[in-house]
Amino acid sequence: MKSRLVLIGALVAASSSVAEAQCSSGVAQQGCQTALDLVTYMTPQLATAIAAGSPTLAQSGALGGLGRFALTIRGTGVLNGAFPKIGDKPFLTNTSAQTYTSKDAVVPGAGVDFSVGLWKGVNLGATHVGGIDAIVSALYLPDVTGDGNDFSIKAKDGNLKLGYGIRVGVLDESVVTPGLYLSYLQRDLPTVSLTGASSSASGAGTAEGKFSLNDYSVKTTAIRLVAQKSLLIFGLTAGVGQDTYKSSASVSASVTSPTAGTSTGAASLNMTRTNVFAGISFNLFVFKLAVEAGQVSGGSIANTVNNFGKPAGDSRTYASGGIRFAF
Repeated sequence: MKSRLVLIGALVAASSSVAEAQCSSGVAQQGCQTALDLVTYMTPQLATAIAAGSPTLAQSGALGGLGRFALTIRGTGVLNGAFPKIGDKPFLTNTSAQTYTSKDAVVPGAGVDFSVGLWKGVNLGATHVGGIDAIVSALYLPDVTGDGNDFSIKAKDGNLKLGYGIRVGVLDESVVTPGLYLSYLQRDLPTVSLTGASSSASGAGTAEGKFSLNDYSVKTTAIRLVAQKSLLIFGLTAGVGQDTYKSSASVSASVTSPTAGTSTGAASLNMTRTNVFAGISFNLFVFKLAVEAGQVSGGSIANTVNNFGKPAGDSRTYASGGIRFAF
């Protein structure tokens, strides 16, 4: 199975492109560039937490037609995430790059996925092919108010964001064959504003300031090929797919002491990565408990101008867990 996943992963090898507008010149330019770099650095991590692995945990093939539903409550964490510690240093008042440290942290994501069967598919005796399900995904992001120079995040148009997708059953699970399906799912982060501050000036060529990412949006699309086989009270899942990330934001920074000024710019990012994952589920009759682990990798992304310690394009490892109810 591992060799097959590697082969399929090679066939969907990822590529990407990044486009960023320059910040306007002035004493706040380095602070503005830091905000641009945050879009480049954090988007792949946030998008991985949103897209995760299977569109529906512990799902084998299509649901089986009209009258069948599945509800999944899911939590995901990017295990090797990193948050740049912008507030630890002042901004520079020239165009030099600043070196920041990054704090190792789990980047979280959570949501609810609802699937409904639309068509059972074509009967081939022991199995069906071509079954179709619709998928609706809901993601909730609370407002976050940080202390001191920590980031603060506020949703612009509501904290809830819905996503949509479709699943096509390639093969329904039988006694001897696994369930196999293809899916397409779009999940997005609510549009937010993110603000933060630098530390106080600490010498010549430095200044205290603030930065913001306005209308920051992260959109993901996930294509998946997933196989699942039930073995009495537990089941095994393996899958491979391609993720596409898109983000945009308008950014700004201002410095106040010992000199004052502002700088503005805009950022956009497009990135495509390969996603490989595997999982196990436990059948508890009324519901299923499921866990998955996976990794996203590939693609290319421009290096950040400021140094955050770890490359923005690092491979990211994630884990998901949840409860699935079927009706």
